[in-house]
Amino acid sequence: MKTITSPAQTNQPVAILAFDVSKKYLNMATGISGQLTDHEFRNSTPEIEKHLNRWTQRAHMAGYSEILVVCEPTGCYHISLLATAHRLGLKTAWVSGEAVFKMRAIETNDSGKTDLKDPHVIHTLASMGKTLICRHYDETYALLRQWHALYEQADIESVRTKCLLASQLKVLFPDYDFQKDFLYTRSGVALIELYGANPQQITKDGKDRFCQQMKQAVSRMRQRTLDKLFSQAQSSVKNQRGSRLVDIQQWRFRQLWDDCQRHQARKEEARQQMENLYQELCQFDPHLPQQQPGVISTFHLARIVAETGPVRDFETLRKFMRYAGLNLREKQSGTYRGKNKLSKKGRRLLRKVLGLIVLPLVKRTGLYGAYYHNKKAHGMSGTKAMTAVMRKFLKLFYGWYKSGGHFDRNRVFACESQYLSAA
Repeated sequence: MKTITSPAQTNQPVAILAFDVSKKYLNMATGISGQLTDHEFRNSTPEIEKHLNRWTQRAHMAGYSEILVVCEPTGCYHISLLATAHRLGLKTAWVSGEAVFKMRAIETNDSGKTDLKDPHVIHTLASMGKTLICRHYDETYALLRQWHALYEQADIESVRTKCLLASQLKVLFPDYDFQKDFLYTRSGVALIELYGANPQQITKDGKDRFCQQMKQAVSRMRQRTLDKLFSQAQSSVKNQRGSRLVDIQQWRFRQLWDDCQRHQARKEEARQQMENLYQELCQFDPHLPQQQPGVISTFHLARIVAETGPVRDFETLRKFMRYAGLNLREKQSGTYRGKNKLSKKGRRLLRKVLGLIVLPLVKRTGLYGAYYHNKKAHGMSGTKAMTAVMRKFLKLFYGWYKSGGHFDRNRVFACESQYLSAA
């Protein structure tokens, strides 16, 4: 017989103000008056401040020492509520949207959703202690996260625009047959700047003039490449219909090219800002790791911290893993043993960043090359092996931060006792 003892839940003198947040209105439920009371008011700072002050006074008169404002994350509509509560000195917390969905079925015995039901469900979850910590970042951390969001948005738009650009190039220049990255080399840029990638413009003044112009722009461009480009332009011209149609196709191609350049400039600006902010944070928190050539750059360190916030907030590695959604979820009932899978309940963008960081590290000569290929040799799929490496790296980052020391390659695959014995 196995006995597991858990700490008992104690009732704290905390008054709960549970909110269902929408764009225009806030629906509140509270038990301050002795029974669950509903209230609705507009989602604006003056109204929020007025009602929070009123309910704070009632809570103190009823003998409560603390007031907890709790709601679901909504993307942006909760900002005024939580910012005002924080400014007034009230405690704030989240409840998971998934928890609300499941508890609603338990509490109301139906799957319906209304603005009156949800505050009651949120209040029940908060009363049971099933809340998530609501973190209020310092300005530098908030700026770092905002710049990271802008970088990610520019990166997504850049990828989307490059796909459209490739499709439009096929319409304008049907027989173009170079690698997709050729356009973004010096030779490809010269082709676009001088001729707009238009076969008619390329063939207009003849091959000698085309080669001369391109050589002036890119002196080391190979003659074989020029011959191939001109030949493909000649064959493409045969299938073009009407100069006005070609003009609009070229105009659209130029437009997409300008969009690509603009998104790239935004990414570079965001990258520079993030690196500067990370160096600023390192001055206040010397435990933050510094870049390590061949392992991680300052930019990727900034991306991790942009998503995690202050690493000191995480007391254990387990909490750090859960925040990233890299903790394992187990399924077991009686003699049945299901497969362990990732929960994927944490920050999706943090997992994406970790994947980008470890990708060059799993080469055979990389830091995790032997570890990764050993996993694959024992039958693990590439995706699962990469996930194992991501967990390994996040553990390394957490230990690196907690130690406050320099990176030591010999410490990566050795526990503390092994490392000390070797020393």
